[in-house]
Amino acid sequence: MLRRLPLIIDDCVEDPMTKATFSILSITLVLLLSKAVTSAALVAADDPRYGAGTLTLDTSSGLAWLDLPVSSGFSYLQALAATQPGGTFDGFRFATAQEVVALYASAGIPGPDWYPESASSLQPILSLISLVGATASQDDHPEAHGISGTAYGNDSHWAVALDFLYATGVPGYDVNGLPGQQPGFAIGDTTSLTVYGNWLVEPIPEPSPWGFGVLAVLVFWARRLVARRRDMSGCLEACPAHIPHCR
Repeated sequence: MLRRLPLIIDDCVEDPMTKATFSILSITLVLLLSKAVTSAALVAADDPRYGAGTLTLDTSSGLAWLDLPVSSGFSYLQALAATQPGGTFDGFRFATAQEVVALYASAGIPGPDWYPESASSLQPILSLISLVGATASQDDHPEAHGISGTAYGNDSHWAVALDFLYATGVPGYDVNGLPGQQPGFAIGDTTSLTVYGNWLVEPIPEPSPWGFGVLAVLVFWARRLVARRRDMSGCLEACPAHIPHCR
């Protein structure tokens, strides 16, 4: 029924404010209900500070990931300072290496390992790099390198990357894992590399349970308002015959 609402609005409402309000409420309800039943997925989104497509939303973890190229060239300490109030990355925090590995799973990558180009997991790897942004390339193969918030020693943090390389002459991707797993390595906290960004995240705002009920009530009353205006303005003549309650 919600898919038919724009047709009813166009045919029976003349007031622009009422039409706009009803449209926004109806579309928002559809999006919220869709989100409630959507399985885990990665979705590109815009950020007003950094531009179009600079966020990757992970609906399974509830985290929004800032594209790696946005923070490339920042050392760990520089990026950490930039996450403070008023900083370049205000509102974001460092993701742990574990959270990056969970992002792999959301992208459909089985886990940290080396994957030859012939592997079925190659496409999810390339798709994830496309979403979070490539920070480097080798032989025209994109790579995504980032520093995580997982400490390694006293003055370094674990780097997690989707790294193209040749293993015994076979091209493929190293999907870096957690400390103690191979491949992977640490980068000094003051080291700044143009080919490395920082894995930064912020929470995706979630509608509270009561929000669905409030929105549903607002949509109900908006529909009542439209129906009342329709009756008062002679909707029997204005509405097409395919709307049953206007016949």
